[in-house]
Amino acid sequence: MYNNIKQYQKLIELLDTNKVEYKLFEHRAALTYEDLAAVQKETGFFGTEGKCMVLKADDTFIVYVTLQGKRTDMSAVKQDLHASKIRLATPEELKEYFGAEPGCAYPFGFDKSIRIFIDPNVYKQEWFLFSPVLPTRTIQAKGEDLQKVFSTLKNSVTEVIHWNQT
Repeated sequence: MYNNIKQYQKLIELLDTNKVEYKLFEHRAALTYEDLAAVQKETGFFGTEGKCMVLKADDTFIVYVTLQGKRTDMSAVKQDLHASKIRLATPEELKEYFGAEPGCAYPFGFDKSIRIFIDPNVYKQEWFLFSPVLPTRTIQAKGEDLQKVFSTLKNSVTEVIHWNQT
């Protein structure tokens, strides 16, 4: 069982080690994009909201990092992974394997066995917003700096440009 505070600390350590320019915002709990929009007005952070999806391809977890508002083409994911079934992780699986709750999936800092797929448009964002595991925190990071983090991970990291529907 993952500890969300340890996961949070690991994620912050990865940002610091890779000298990512970022700001950390504390706020009331936000688990939906609507909550986040309200919190954003209250705290003043800005940027492009990320979308971190924990998917289960047959019996294997993967993480897909893209931009909020993008619709994921699950048939492309299924085809690329040669999976017979693709689904979102359940709230129980998120908690057990990632220490997160729905709305708080995060882009890196989890077990190295989890494959990461990333939309390279993330790197083009001046400021990329994401949850660092905790629903009361938001990270505002330079998109181009995140490329350094992903390049140093022990996870398999693959850029995919065709997993979003056009």
